[in-house]
Amino acid sequence: MEKGELVTDDLVVGIIDEEAIMSERFILDGLPRTVVQVEKLDEMLEKQGTKVDKVLNFTIFDSFLEERITGSWVHPSSGRTYQTNMHVPKVSGVDDVSYFDFSILAF
Repeated sequence: MEKGELVTDDLVVGIIDEEAIMSERFILDGLPRTVVQVEKLDEMLEKQGTKVDKVLNFTIFDSFLEERITGSWVHPSSGRTYQTNMHVPKVSGVDDVSYFDFSILAF
């Protein structure tokens, strides 16, 4: 992660495994994305004696996603985020607390 690279499937599923043991129910968002992740997730759930019992599939218009991505701003030093349609800064392009300019980042 320090190099900006993706973590391994084993690490991701291991983290989920540790958290899932502490909770009777949990929601996965954005995982699994690959066949290997599905297989590893199935192995983990089988080990715990449980299984996936519900799957939700959301259909989202590309125009909405584009609006969310291009409207996401972050103040780099504080990490405060703004969304031009929801959490709008008081002064356009300026962080509400430090009053410094933002840079645009895609989340």
